[in-house]
Amino acid sequence: MVNLKGRANRDVMRIIVELEVEGLGKALKQAREAASLSVAAAGERAGMSGANFNRIENEETKGVPLETLARAARAVGLDLSIYIGDWIKSVPGIGEKRR
Repeated sequence: MVNLKGRANRDVMRIIVELEVEGLGKALKQAREAASLSVAAAGERAGMSGANFNRIENEETKGVPLETLARAARAVGLDLSIYIGDWIKSVPGIGEKRR
């Protein structure tokens, strides 16, 4: 495993966000609905506005930072590794659960 710190870590994040993951928005919406959360509540849990959460769900925005996707997924209990791969679990600040 590569130990990424500082600028190198930010640069990797910038590269990763260019991945297009089909179906992730739909999966976020299904997980949110299964958790009986409104868009506003899911956004609040993820540390963003409900409008931004909705844009991610509807795949209306490109270049969403990986950290933002991870927060959105955690907010609704979605395992992001299913869509991106198990490597995501080893990305500092993304793969581990925050307390």
